Amino acid sequence: MRNVLIVDDEPSLLISIESGFEGQQDRFKIHTAGNGEEALDILSSTEIDLVITDLQMPVVDGFELLAAMSVKYPNIPNIVMSAFGTPKIEDQLKSLGTIQFLDKPLDFDALEECILKALTTLDEQKGSIAGLSLANFMQLIEAEQKTCTLTVFNNSAGKGAVHFSDGKILDAQTGDLQADAAVIEMVTWDNVKIALQELVIDESEKKITSELMLLLMEGARVKDENEASISSFDEILKSFDQLESDNEEDSDTKTDGGYMAGLKEILKEMADEMDGVLSIQVTGMDGITVAVHNPTGADVDAFSAKFAMVMKLIDRSVGDLSNLGDFEENLVQSQNAWILTRFVGENYYVGIVVSRDGTLGNVRLVAGKYQEKLRKAL
Repeated sequence: MRNVLIVDDEPSLLISIESGFEGQQDRFKIHTAGNGEEALDILSSTEIDLVITDLQMPVVDGFELLAAMSVKYPNIPNIVMSAFGTPKIEDQLKSLGTIQFLDKPLDFDALEECILKALTTLDEQKGSIAGLSLANFMQLIEAEQKTCTLTVFNNSAGKGAVHFSDGKILDAQTGDLQADAAVIEMVTWDNVKIALQELVIDESEKKITSELMLLLMEGARVKDENEASISSFDEILKSFDQLESDNEEDSDTKTDGGYMAGLKEILKEMADEMDGVLSIQVTGMDGITVAVHNPTGADVDAFSAKFAMVMKLIDRSVGDLSNLGDFEENLVQSQNAWILTRFVGENYYVGIVVSRDGTLGNVRLVAGKYQEKLRKAL
């Protein structure tokens, strides 16, 4: 039996919903609460599968309820009931396809359809579906013209704050980032916890220069880009976890015209001075390998193309952090190998893959020793 909690401050509406769904007991059971405080009491004592809440309520409103759920019940999906004020705002929210909401006054057929769809998704995923994201939450703040400060927590990324006045975003901070950049960064965070409080800055201190919708769209784009890079990076690690079981024949007989003989000799010299080299190569930032020494015979072409994208991302990310200097070296540890990369010119990097049985300090020392020699050869 699935349990659905509906939260609204109109007693007549709750009575109508309870009586209207009385015959649905074989599919789901309706629980009701008159405000966020009552809802939290029910959540603490009953296993609730779905929460449907109004936003404007006394005592503890829907925003505070959703914020509290992000901390205590992050995996319980939620649907928002609200009259968003203008068709324009409603169309914007619908166009993003991210917020599940029901128009008020409530249509009972639409409510039933929404409940059944959400519960079907829960069954199909054999667990839970995500609750409200930070981007969704900020959209609701804007739509309901609320004045508040959001404190945002993420276990790995840290803490931040976003400030609103009458639904207009004023400023934001996280770490060293301020204003627009801070909002975009926080939108990329997953599994956030949100705390809601009164506005803690002066309303005249507006530093945000872009509309909220544009910031959310940019944050979504950056998040997608990061996830694509991570996915490619995972494939890289998997490919090198297979290196020790790959063909042990030397593939240095390859004589493709794109390989530079001089560079190849340098790479072989480097490998001779290192312990446990599985592959060593020079690759352009276009993803094309120009020279390789590959004693294990591994397929490094796919790795090269994907790692070039990762290198660009890391270089740009380090460049965005102040007072850290230029990006010099990247080190990745997979289950069976170390992967060390260094730029050897503006458009090329050297990638060295070494067995975990090798000596990492020796590899880094040799890589630094030959860096200038490689740069001159290019």
